[in-house]
Amino acid sequence: MGRIIVTILLVLFLLSPLTAQELTVSGELKTGFYLEQEQIGNMDPKATGGMTNNDGDSGAGEGRIRMDFHLSFENIGLRFRFQIEPKGMGPFLPTWSYAYAYGNLFNEQLTISAGILGDSPWGTGGTELWREPEARDYIDFNHISKEPYFAKEGLMGIRFEYKPSFLPGLNLGFALNQPDQVAIDVQKQTFGDVLKETVVGAAYENDYFAAGVGFRFDGEADTYKNNIEEGSRLYYRLEERVLSAKVSGMKIWLNGSYYGIGSGSQDIEKNVNGQRIKLKFGSGEYLVNWLYWMWDADSFIAKLDTCFGIYQQYNNEDFKPNERAEYQSLEIRPAFYFKLFDNLFQAGVRAGFCMEFGNGKTYIDSPYQYFFVEPQIKLNFNNNAYIALLYNFTEKYAWPEGEIQKGDKSQKHWINLRAVYTF
Repeated sequence: MGRIIVTILLVLFLLSPLTAQELTVSGELKTGFYLEQEQIGNMDPKATGGMTNNDGDSGAGEGRIRMDFHLSFENIGLRFRFQIEPKGMGPFLPTWSYAYAYGNLFNEQLTISAGILGDSPWGTGGTELWREPEARDYIDFNHISKEPYFAKEGLMGIRFEYKPSFLPGLNLGFALNQPDQVAIDVQKQTFGDVLKETVVGAAYENDYFAAGVGFRFDGEADTYKNNIEEGSRLYYRLEERVLSAKVSGMKIWLNGSYYGIGSGSQDIEKNVNGQRIKLKFGSGEYLVNWLYWMWDADSFIAKLDTCFGIYQQYNNEDFKPNERAEYQSLEIRPAFYFKLFDNLFQAGVRAGFCMEFGNGKTYIDSPYQYFFVEPQIKLNFNNNAYIALLYNFTEKYAWPEGEIQKGDKSQKHWINLRAVYTF
């Protein structure tokens, strides 16, 4: 695989003269100070704090530094993005979102990219859900607030995109990708394993709408040790543009992911109520759909994010052997912020509410899973920098483990002073 990538990189650079050189650099710096107090059930409240920006994608520690570079010539170029953040209390470590070379051939109707792939034309885009079929997804945690967030790393591969001149806006292609679990028995992975992890994608955009879909197949290369297939993945995005043209600042779009298509499982033995029984264990299947509405007007910003999810998973000790736990969830997150003094200040509030349905929900009798309210004031220095102060109260049902009993609720108060600069 590595030799193939090196060969294509060399071919791309030899295909055309190195003229019309251009370098674009952009990035983002985030930090902040965080304080929280949480009480679970009848346990004593616990307080913690430290340097962090917990906006959901800032990384696991005190913040992050993210850099984007794009070096282009006449019809070839290099793109790479890396993020530097502390892992736990350890050293700052870089994470590569992507680092690849590309070449545009046949009057830009064919684009070939090789390296650590990302910046996918077939991904979901933001905001609550951001997935790419050529990347590895994993869950990380902010080491102060302990809140989970989805992260991703680019994987080595080769991507081919066909953009025909007879239908502008169409993008069809595929990618040969390294298997997801890059840390598991990499030496045993063959070219056949890579083929089984192939990504296929299609996207189309015009003045009225934009749509895209990406599908990643699943092979056995990442199941050598646990013998459980994680399944294939499908990502999609749909964006309307008619309303955006009629009402300035208004936007509606939809994205989603279907993870674990055809995923496997295995039997494990577990002690349930004093008896050793066999249970199914596996990653399961998850279909998550987000619908976004936003109106960024002259004097206010209004948002409404809604999510409907369908979850099927094993590893739930409350269910019989060979039985899969299933449940659905509905999340609603409205927000409204006033713009004051020509958008120098913003002030408003965001809220959230989640309900679960079905036999596999966290607690059968729970009327909700969580709710939160989050007022915010924000000082905008310009379009590139701001400081924001947020207060958040969240109540949710806690997962039973250790001293936490089934039915206990977590009540958390936190304050976060955030500083962000983009360039």
